[in-house]
Amino acid sequence: MDLQLFAEERREAPTQKRRADARRKGQVFKSVELTSVAVLVASVLALRAVGPYAVRQLQGLLVHFLNLGPGALDGASSAGVLRLGMDAAGFMVRAAAPVVGIAFVAGVAANLGQVGFVFAPHLLAPDLSRISPSRGLERLVSRRALIELVKASTKVAAVAGITYVALRQNAGVLPALMDAELVPAMGIALRLASAVFWRVGLAMLVLAVADYVYQRFEHEGRLRMTREELKQEFKETEGHPQVRARIRQRQMQIARRRMMTEVKRADAVVANPVHYAVALRYDARRMAAPVVVAKGRGPIAERIKQVARQAGVAVVTNPPLAQALYAAVDIGRAIPVELYQAVAELLAFVYRLRGPRRVAGAGTAG
Repeated sequence: MDLQLFAEERREAPTQKRRADARRKGQVFKSVELTSVAVLVASVLALRAVGPYAVRQLQGLLVHFLNLGPGALDGASSAGVLRLGMDAAGFMVRAAAPVVGIAFVAGVAANLGQVGFVFAPHLLAPDLSRISPSRGLERLVSRRALIELVKASTKVAAVAGITYVALRQNAGVLPALMDAELVPAMGIALRLASAVFWRVGLAMLVLAVADYVYQRFEHEGRLRMTREELKQEFKETEGHPQVRARIRQRQMQIARRRMMTEVKRADAVVANPVHYAVALRYDARRMAAPVVVAKGRGPIAERIKQVARQAGVAVVTNPPLAQALYAAVDIGRAIPVELYQAVAELLAFVYRLRGPRRVAGAGTAG
């Protein structure tokens, strides 16, 4: 089948099950650019907030080494050199830790905000196709690779252009940094870097929003389904027709057994000699009118009559009444008012046959 034709067949919107399956496999959409913008903005805000603290740490580092004197390392043991290196590393870590920590939190929050928590350990398993030369070549010449190249080129051009404009606007300040003292020079450099970062962040935000929209569009396209896939999913979700038929058959068997149990407790069965049978039950103390507890036609009618006779329940032949009850009353429902008279006469007849014990309980049937 032609690949283009196959792609064109994927016109159906993805179902909720397909989305859930894709998420379980780790197939979610997110914009790396949006995460980068969040990290950049958080880093700039952190620099502005803790910039003076970082400057003080770096100043302390310089003062510490200047106080050692020019010959501090002459004749120093390896342990002494290591200690000096650890001191320098400590100053650098204390200066950078707030910015790095805030940037890390921003990156995690940006990812969780886009896709939530996705646990897909199978993605960590080795996959030889990832190192396949042919698959790698396909990825290099794919449409996705071309789009990533355009995105990268746009980012580089935007950053370079913004940086150039910012430096050109502050060209008069840069030479003065050569003659300025350390702390004022670092403050000016931080303000200049902050201005550049804000402009770069704004440009990156525009690119990130566009990338987010694109990633969502691509993800939806990958999840779209063919009509055959929709049919197959419906079968998997709802069950194959044969399975559904067996379930319905089983449900009918259970309902039939329950109905036959109710026949044994009925007061009478109204029957058409061949086609219909309706079982009635009436308790004057709990029921306002007689209730149909079972009904059937054909073989089921014969089974109702057989169970009734075995349980000692009277089977009365009355074709018009049997047909009327079968057509008008569902199982578990009381008979309608227009059939009160006919059913009352039938039950009175049955109670007379069975003696005074049952007649006393049915005195209000009519």
